[in-house]
Amino acid sequence: MKVCFPVTSNNGLDSALYGHFASTPLFLIHDTETGQSSFIPNCDEKNPYGGCNPFSALKGQQLDGIVVAGIGDESLRMMNMCGFKVFQAEIEGLVENVAQFEKNNLNEIFVQNSHLEGRCSDGDGEPHTCNHSHDHDHDQHEQDLCAKEQCDTGNCNQAHCS
Repeated sequence: MKVCFPVTSNNGLDSALYGHFASTPLFLIHDTETGQSSFIPNCDEKNPYGGCNPFSALKGQQLDGIVVAGIGDESLRMMNMCGFKVFQAEIEGLVENVAQFEKNNLNEIFVQNSHLEGRCSDGDGEPHTCNHSHDHDHDQHEQDLCAKEQCDTGNCNQAHCS
């Protein structure tokens, strides 16, 4: 199995897990069958001044999962549309997370829609009112179109982005 981790440096499985998926400096890809690890920089090679681009960095990768400490809804939605499942790291060490991933003990992360007005949950999945603002400029339809455009322009590896 191939599992991906956002990391801070190129230190194999001794690398530190990075706290935010989209802005990670590197991605570590670990093959559990061979024990080999490789690194991919999180930038668009065609435009290195454009900054982080996890969609471009992971394009063409065949991954069984991505294990993260933190990821936003928009990045999670894109990774899911590109065919990747994303899991919550349970501990900081990559070796322990690889073992938990192999045992199917890591929880898959699902989009929370926390940025949408009125989408707060009471913990049982039932919406309720809350006392903080969710004002944003993008609605769900616009985000889906943006994500679809990323898939249509080749920024993911799976043909079933539709």
